[in-house]
Amino acid sequence: MKYKEENLVASISGSKEAFSNLYEEIYQDLYKMAFYLCGNSSEAEDLVSETVLDAYKGIGKLKVVDKFEAWILKILSNKAKRKFRYHYNSFTVANPLAKDIEEVEMASEDFSEKTLTQQEILETLATIKPIDRLIISLCVIEGRSSREVGEILSMNASSVRSRLNRSLKRMKNEMEGSRYE
Repeated sequence: MKYKEENLVASISGSKEAFSNLYEEIYQDLYKMAFYLCGNSSEAEDLVSETVLDAYKGIGKLKVVDKFEAWILKILSNKAKRKFRYHYNSFTVANPLAKDIEEVEMASEDFSEKTLTQQEILETLATIKPIDRLIISLCVIEGRSSREVGEILSMNASSVRSRLNRSLKRMKNEMEGSRYE
């Protein structure tokens, strides 16, 4: 996530304009993560809006500037868990390598044209527990370290690594098993 530290510091001090600038800088990253979590653009927009509103209300309580990214992603992931609890098992990742919002949305619309391997990955990913999907999305798709993910999800870094390895191994075994059926 790229943002100007001076906007963050001014936001913590109460500057509405600085928070607005900060929001513009981080919106796309928040949207991509929300879209990965829910697979729907309108729900992703709602999720980002709710996250930003909570962040605006609580940014004055942020004590360590370096923890901003983990803090806001934790808000987003908690919102997603609560909001989509009833259909959280329909997690999709249309295009984890997309650079901007348009690519993410286009990939979602073009899902029927995906290769069999990509479709297998998505179907297999849907069988993984929601918390493990979130760990996979943060570690593999977003490229975050186990320490960062642990901070976001309030878990030990070693627990994150264990869950990630088990989930990826389970997915691999399931995909290899389905190829021979």
